[in-house]
Amino acid sequence: MRRNRGDIWFVDLSDARGHEQSGLRPAVVLAVAFGNMAIVVPLTTTPAAFSFPHTHGIEKSSQNGLTSTSAALVFQIVTLSEDRFVRKIGRCSVEDMEAISVLLKGLLSLE
Repeated sequence: MRRNRGDIWFVDLSDARGHEQSGLRPAVVLAVAFGNMAIVVPLTTTPAAFSFPHTHGIEKSSQNGLTSTSAALVFQIVTLSEDRFVRKIGRCSVEDMEAISVLLKGLLSLE
């Protein structure tokens, strides 16, 4: 299935190291890269994560398919192969994507 910017998918982040996000979890697609890969931002519901720098809270909604308010961990941006994408659950709002984009630009010093 095709992945598009703003989609939220369950992805398999097994084989993580240290403080990297791991396991099956939702992630926001930022861009579709070449070679059947996509760049994503993983999500977490861990309460402490909402206070980390370069995070954005996403409220659950029928549009995004999340079951709990989640923090987009922009500082953990990662490129994944298509075989790590398990199932699409929804789409981010335009406002959430804009907020994530601003954080990403700041993180990467693109402004």
